[in-house]
Amino acid sequence: MTEITSDGWPRPVHRVAFLFAMSAEGTGFARRLGLEDQGSLDSSLPAHWLKGRLAGSDGGSLEVAVGFAGTDPDHGVDRIGTVPAALAAHLLIRRFEPDLLVNAGTCGGFKVRGARVGSIYLGSKAFLFHDHRVPLPGFDAFGVGRIEADHPEELLEVMDAEPGVISTGDSFTPCAEELEFFEREGVHAKEMEAAAIARLARDHGLPFLAVKAVTDLVDHPEPEQEAFLRNLERVSASLGERLVRLLDWLGTRT
Repeated sequence: MTEITSDGWPRPVHRVAFLFAMSAEGTGFARRLGLEDQGSLDSSLPAHWLKGRLAGSDGGSLEVAVGFAGTDPDHGVDRIGTVPAALAAHLLIRRFEPDLLVNAGTCGGFKVRGARVGSIYLGSKAFLFHDHRVPLPGFDAFGVGRIEADHPEELLEVMDAEPGVISTGDSFTPCAEELEFFEREGVHAKEMEAAAIARLARDHGLPFLAVKAVTDLVDHPEPEQEAFLRNLERVSASLGERLVRLLDWLGTRT
């Protein structure tokens, strides 16, 4: 039986699911693990998944699933953003029933808070929404989210990562009001899925981790989109290496 320990994480972990928004972020990782294609998560949606079983050094095993939001059939691009991510995550949870859900992917970082291209952040303190501005009593706090974010401290060393506040929105380039939000909240990583998946994981009572790798710097003069496209493949490969370390660590939690 899986037990939730004092650090809020399951022990042992028998089944872990990873959700990526973009194919480029997670295909190499899934291929490295030798996972088998399981097809569509739902016949009406492009979301799809893979799964497999990894042998542990102690004779045990860990079941792993990797899900993607899929390619939009009308535009031929990855379905990025909060709605496709939450839908795919919900379907993956229902199909695979994991002990732990991980949202992995890329993000924009902030040079002023020490980020560099390739930095890895684990979601800490809170998951926020920077573009859910609802100036109504009660709804304003709901819009921002402040969904609890935590992880075992030893994971920072295991994955050579840093703790960071992660903020989610559905636009790639931030507006002036959002830049003020990032400064006020001390945001480390700007991305497009984590807070939505965190809220869903909370609804399911499921331990959740967000792992984000920096492809571009929000507060750097180079256009974000140029840096993102140039660094996506290299940073995604580095992200995959850290996720393998996470799996190795999970295998020790018996």
